[in-house]
Amino acid sequence: MFRYCVPIMVVLISLSYGCRSLEIQEKTIQQSSGTGEVQEPEAVVRRPNIQRNNARFYHENQKSRVSIRYKNSGQSQAYRVRTDLQILLDGYSVPIEEDDSIVSTLAPNGDLELRGTLPDTFFGGVMNGKAKFRVEFTVQYQNEQGKEFEDFSVWQFSRSTMELLLLEDRVN
Repeated sequence: MFRYCVPIMVVLISLSYGCRSLEIQEKTIQQSSGTGEVQEPEAVVRRPNIQRNNARFYHENQKSRVSIRYKNSGQSQAYRVRTDLQILLDGYSVPIEEDDSIVSTLAPNGDLELRGTLPDTFFGGVMNGKAKFRVEFTVQYQNEQGKEFEDFSVWQFSRSTMELLLLEDRVN
């Protein structure tokens, strides 16, 4: 009987430890060299991550339009999202009518589209190949702690593919 009692006790003890929640937290402590001060590591900051894609240039209702879709693919919300769309024709800035460019909060997996309307004569010049057409898109946003991030991209229109192609991408 004694030889059955020990395995049963082991099983009962292991089950009792598995049923209750353990509240053990592991801390890593670093000592700064020379001063002897104990420093706790900084917490890992969850960061929003704004990605832009699907830049388009098209003609609709007698107007030339540019649009860029962007999405928060990060794990936390992006705050004070500010976008800027600049159109360059042969290196000169072209005035555009732009949609709203400030969003207070962009949730994870939330996506938006920024559109700009160009002057009527613009489409013909680009399609005839008389002008080099570039789009600069900037998005600035903050995480929950107020740290600022910026994403800047440059797109150029290709007459052969009839699409905007990404030339430059800088993430801060």
